[in-house]
Amino acid sequence: MNYLTNTLAFILLFFFSYSSPAQTNYNYLLAKNYSLVIHGGSNLHDWIETAGKAYGTGVVSWNDNGSFDLNNLKLTVQVNSITSTEGSIMNNKTYKALDASKHPEIVFALTAASKSIPADGKEHALTASGTLTIAGVTQPVTLHANVRAILHGTISFDGSQRINMSDYHIDPPTALLGALKVASDVTLQFKTTFIANNN
Repeated sequence: MNYLTNTLAFILLFFFSYSSPAQTNYNYLLAKNYSLVIHGGSNLHDWIETAGKAYGTGVVSWNDNGSFDLNNLKLTVQVNSITSTEGSIMNNKTYKALDASKHPEIVFALTAASKSIPADGKEHALTASGTLTIAGVTQPVTLHANVRAILHGTISFDGSQRINMSDYHIDPPTALLGALKVASDVTLQFKTTFIANNN
């Protein structure tokens, strides 16, 4: 009986000693050197808007093979920080179209983890599923980006995303007494870097 008990105890000790440890999650924050630029068109000419204030968070777990899992990612843009090359009149048109007084933020949130992303300092293609909320309307989106990561270090994303304003019940702004009519499709170009924050 003692022999069986000792044998069982040994097997259990061996199993728990060599079982894989649980992954540890690491928190990340958006670094200040981001670039968020909106490119649009109109019946007269193209235009550009830039987001001046944004913040983001991420949650990452590192794998033994040098890759990482992106478990959570959220990027928030302050609508009233968006400025246009067309000046203050177009700025105010943008804020009105986005209903900034009621919905002051544009938010992207990851909805499904992206697994086994290489962290070798090289650029890799990433396809991520998430939601995008604009003017209080949330729609599912598939984000295509290039990701570059250093093992246990910075993680950078860059790419572009086409957005149709009508999907978010937004009436494209007009100006010059209606002579300038903004196209419904815009493209967001983004360059972001996230840094570890585990204090």
